[in-house]
Amino acid sequence: MTGAPFSSRLVRLFGSSIVDQALLSGANFLVGLILIRYASETQYGYYVLAFNGMMLATTLQGTFISTPLVIRLPGLDADARRSWIGGLWRDQRRWTAAGSAVALAAIALAWATGALQPDALPVCIAAVALLAAATYREYFRGILLVYQRPHAVLAADTVYVVGLIAAGLLAMHQPIAATIALGGAALSALACGRLLRRALRQDMDADAPPGRMREIARVGFWAASGGVIYWLFNQGYSFLAAATLDLAAVAALAASRLVMMPVNLVTAGVQKQLTPVASGWLHQFGPRATFRRLALFSAILGAMTLVYLGTAWLLRDWIFIDLMRKDFAQRDVLFQLWAAVFLVMSLRDPLMLLLLLRQRLRTLTAITLGSALLSLAICHAAMLRWGATGAPFGVLCGELFYIAAVLACTRAEMRRAEPVAGTKEVLP
Repeated sequence: MTGAPFSSRLVRLFGSSIVDQALLSGANFLVGLILIRYASETQYGYYVLAFNGMMLATTLQGTFISTPLVIRLPGLDADARRSWIGGLWRDQRRWTAAGSAVALAAIALAWATGALQPDALPVCIAAVALLAAATYREYFRGILLVYQRPHAVLAADTVYVVGLIAAGLLAMHQPIAATIALGGAALSALACGRLLRRALRQDMDADAPPGRMREIARVGFWAASGGVIYWLFNQGYSFLAAATLDLAAVAALAASRLVMMPVNLVTAGVQKQLTPVASGWLHQFGPRATFRRLALFSAILGAMTLVYLGTAWLLRDWIFIDLMRKDFAQRDVLFQLWAAVFLVMSLRDPLMLLLLLRQRLRTLTAITLGSALLSLAICHAAMLRWGATGAPFGVLCGELFYIAAVLACTRAEMRRAEPVAGTKEVLP
């Protein structure tokens, strides 16, 4: 009798997450499409670099805070959870203010010394505002997802999506399109964050003392290190392309990758909701049974990804020529390479959760570092030889190395976790 309610709750949980990520995917695709069609390649390149910088900031913030909370919160009572959430928020607010001040000072110094191009100054200021607002939004969003309340997240994200699209429309045909789009995204993230905080107000002690970050520093450091290092080979190629080639190459890479955005955001949404669910499985069923369930999720996501990629391939001429009004050199090769990258990513995301939840964070960090170094080295060499297509080729090599290493380490972890006859396994 308990299976049906659990299955129904699970379907509703993941259904809300998928709808939420579909909204985000559609909004990001639409804004990117607007800028591709109506902004210069330089402005679109600026927007891509700033948005990737924002992803680095939210990755750092999310992995440092959310990963330890997923592990710690289930074992706490309601009052302790409220204190943890409130104390961490006060810590993050201080760090965000300090980081923003340092970034603005660095921008002012670069502008005063002539190291910053005049057209890049407003973009940089808007990017700093976006980083601060995005981390504000992502903190409360991550907490609500840990609490398995995706409906509240969906309602707030709808406001964010509306504001993001409005900013994109305002940026049409504007010479400072990147600044307008980034500034609008910052305001939208701020509004969304306020709604998320309001939804969480009964579960957060706003007067809780700060200092919680010190208590999660060890676990948070290794989780954040892995997340940031992974960002290097998942998003760092764009900055490498800007340095090795030019902003036009960044625009071509971003435009071809944009077609894959629905895959990225749907898998990311499922992953965020799957993490606390898998944590419960691990405590209830043990590592081997948990990995079997995660492997099933991986296969489902892989099948969904193949269906989408096949459809997008058949429609590629319409997407690039009619919709984007861009026909980049080596367009089909870029599409094929990015498709392979995102297929591997959709398979990899659930499979690495067992190592994460078993707190094998140093192992994951080492794997990610090796993958990032391999990816960036191949990206650089391949871009010098083949141009823009070298970037996704390098990313693909890094992804393949990553998933192979994760599977090998997971197999070893399950063997170590098998309880000796007559004993009960104890989680680390």
